[in-house]
Amino acid sequence: MTPREWARLQGFPDNFKIVVSDAQAYKQFGNSVAVPAIQATAQKIIEKLNCK
Repeated sequence: MTPREWARLQGFPDNFKIVVSDAQAYKQFGNSVAVPAIQATAQKIIEKLNCK
């Protein structure tokens, strides 16, 4: 997979600029958190907390 494909998997927009080498981009995307997954998890937690 290319660094751009890894960025997409992690939820980065296509206009996100990758300004480092491919090797460094692989490391950075591998250590990133998938924002859409965190948003969905947080939303479910909020829903559960509001259902008291």
